[in-house]
Amino acid sequence: MNRKLSIVIAAHNEAKTIGPLVRRLLRWHRRPEVIVIANGCTDGTGNIAKMAGARVVRFRTRLGPDIGRAIGISLAHGDILLVLDADVAVTIAQLEPFVRAVERGADIALNRYPLFGTKQFHHPTAVAKHALNVFADRPDLLAASLTAIPHAISRRAALQLGPLAFCVPPVAQARALCSNNLKVEVAAHVPVGRLNRRRGPHHELTMRRLIIGDCLEGMSVIIQERGSRGGFTDLSRKRHLVTQMPVLPRSSVDTAVIVPTQGEETLRQVLKELRRLHLDQVRLVLNGTSDTTLPDVKGLSVQVDHYRDPVGHDVGRAIGCMQVDAAKYFFTDADIILPKAQVQPFLAALDEGVDIALNHLDAILAKRRQIDPPSIVKRFLNIACERPDLGVASLTAVPHAVSRRTVEQIGAEAFAVPPVAQVKAILAGLKVMAVHPVDVIHTNAARPHLHDKSVGRPLQKLIIGDYVEAIHCLQQTLGDRGAFPDNVRRRTIAEQYIVNHFPMAARS
Repeated sequence: MNRKLSIVIAAHNEAKTIGPLVRRLLRWHRRPEVIVIANGCTDGTGNIAKMAGARVVRFRTRLGPDIGRAIGISLAHGDILLVLDADVAVTIAQLEPFVRAVERGADIALNRYPLFGTKQFHHPTAVAKHALNVFADRPDLLAASLTAIPHAISRRAALQLGPLAFCVPPVAQARALCSNNLKVEVAAHVPVGRLNRRRGPHHELTMRRLIIGDCLEGMSVIIQERGSRGGFTDLSRKRHLVTQMPVLPRSSVDTAVIVPTQGEETLRQVLKELRRLHLDQVRLVLNGTSDTTLPDVKGLSVQVDHYRDPVGHDVGRAIGCMQVDAAKYFFTDADIILPKAQVQPFLAALDEGVDIALNHLDAILAKRRQIDPPSIVKRFLNIACERPDLGVASLTAVPHAVSRRTVEQIGAEAFAVPPVAQVKAILAGLKVMAVHPVDVIHTNAARPHLHDKSVGRPLQKLIIGDYVEAIHCLQQTLGDRGAFPDNVRRRTIAEQYIVNHFPMAARS
């Protein structure tokens, strides 16, 4: 009995809504098969759904989020599978675009939720979903996710991914996005946040942590499929320069400033401003130029490490850090002129016990404007490290300062990939804070060859790859879900049921 459309509904104690929903769906001109997975119900939900005309499978135990969907997907006969929730009053008109998208060739048709420009778009779970899509190189999907209903799935996708993948929707989504032959697109917008029943702050917190962990688990799929950088460029970083650098005696100072430079025109002004701080040493990592002529700034101790070829993004920071033993390290760029007042708060924070003093970018860039992929992955990494208070603050952005203890504990070489250093510092229990805002967004020098969309925005791709690598670092220590375990799903029940009833589907 093949039917064109199957509708899967997981239900737990939805006696008030399940009957009208099933009857409405069965009046649809598409004549769908309606499957209700009634789990842990004590209010007659299963009986009401059956009387309304649905095919009902009952479980005495509550299965937890998404498990009923996975079981329902394994049972469905249709060429198109539509997934709904029992407590969301979605109209037939709202569902049609999802079915039509699959009819036109999509394998997964997602709900464009939450909408760009809304408060929900910046919710931690939406940031996690958005980051997953960015890591899969599908930023066009924004925060659209298989976690949100409604969504439609082709039979081909259900069989290729296997129904068990849908126990954790972001895992199924990541597998689909990594596949070479499945088409994922957004079909329509249904405001499920407004339609969904409110369940209280405890439930909201539980679901928030579950979804963040789900997205981390989905990211582990991308890393397994595409490597520790998710397939993103490293832009010819010469990491060997720091991993193979010989250990030599180093001068010991209180404060050292590390400035990677290719001889920018602004370098003299940068050094003149630094002179006002009465620093012990400025370390210039001069790379990518044969011209070693440097401006003479009286009263400033400047040491130079010269490399004829470019060393690559951020590698100069690690090199400079390895060449001097300092109680405090301050990092900046040669094209950013910082007055004394913009430097002192970072060094003062270290004097007060902070180990990593970051640029407080949330005070510069309003959250509603943090919509570009780099901002999304920066915020998500801090969420994944359980430091949402840091916002988009990151070691990727200068200026920042770090303590000697930081360098000793995580190693100077970690600074060649700043987000990796940030993860290592947080995992080591070091004190990381966003201490002072410096507007480097509007003052940074324009580099069309690195930012231009026409050449693929290579710098953006580098940054995204850095954050995939940082997530990989986090997962190597804490596991695929980071610090967000899944304690509410009964995955073993789905595995046993699907393997026993549909062994071929379980293995596909």
